[in-house]
Amino acid sequence: MNAFTLKNVSYSYTNGQLVLKNVSLDFPAGERSVILGANGTGKSTLLSLLNGLVFPGSGTIHVFGKPLSEESLENRSFVQDFRKRVAFVFQNPDVQLFSSTVWDEIAFGPLQLGYSRSRITTTVEELLATLRIMDLRDRAPHTLSDGQKKKVAIASSLATDPDVLLLDEPTNGLDPRTQVWLIELLDELSRHGKTIITATHDLSIAGDIADRAIVLSEEQTIAADGPFFDIIGNEELLLKVNLIHEHAHRHGESAHVHRHGHYGHYHINGGAMHDNHKHHSHDHDRDSGQAAEDLKKLQVMLEHWIDHSDSHAENYREWADKASQAGEQEIAREIHLAIADSDSVKSHLKRAKAILAAKLVQKK
Repeated sequence: MNAFTLKNVSYSYTNGQLVLKNVSLDFPAGERSVILGANGTGKSTLLSLLNGLVFPGSGTIHVFGKPLSEESLENRSFVQDFRKRVAFVFQNPDVQLFSSTVWDEIAFGPLQLGYSRSRITTTVEELLATLRIMDLRDRAPHTLSDGQKKKVAIASSLATDPDVLLLDEPTNGLDPRTQVWLIELLDELSRHGKTIITATHDLSIAGDIADRAIVLSEEQTIAADGPFFDIIGNEELLLKVNLIHEHAHRHGESAHVHRHGHYGHYHINGGAMHDNHKHHSHDHDRDSGQAAEDLKKLQVMLEHWIDHSDSHAENYREWADKASQAGEQEIAREIHLAIADSDSVKSHLKRAKAILAAKLVQKK
């Protein structure tokens, strides 16, 4: 069964500006999918359509086989069922959070659905414990950090035990450790059969939270739809939809072309790979062949560590150094986090593996 079915959906702003054009999609129940696209391609609008916040100018949307429309949301029975089964985590948690305390914020949804006081208390306490925010229970949401606000927003969305979780740019404002926490949470929800649909332009997390990628073009249409690693391997597609870009510069007699994306960048005509775009440096004297070989070996090592958990800190440090020397600072950081965070070693290693796999695919 499909959680959502869209047929020839188009949407325009009131000023007539087209945001989505003739979109047809199925979202099977239990699937993890990510909506990719540059800013302004309609990712947030598509999520808003799925959440019944706005409605298409043409075309139809069905949720669990039933029409989703302004008319259907006037039916009390339908809207109660819909709001219980479908939850939305906004890009900016300040838009979502309004209660006087974190406890009240999480309790709001179940309260509106008529849950008993004892059931609400149990639900809130379990979510506070699960998301490790028990110390925030009596805090006012507006006093929290961005990462804390995001956790509370997610907790409030999960309070009705929804079948579908919609997330709009969920990593915005999150530090690396909180990003890993989010990846672990979404993985756990997926194992429990939840449908997870995420809109993002951050390719560095997309492979961790989705198996399928839907790419929106700057023409407000669907540019591609398929397995995530097939999409990430299609370099010309990513260039066309502005998820990566390229520029050329010269070092002496040599010309180099760089392609950049939201996961970092690399050289396609010689030179070492680099990740930290903001503070990167170029090391063309280093043996790029050796760097590439080290990264291929690291891929094997990561798979072994994840499967067998029989390495130790010195091995991790050695390979983190090799990743750093190859210009892969984000991968090196995840391996160092695996050393520092004994509770989430595998999560950091899996994230390093996913980032590396995407880059090796693109380097081919």
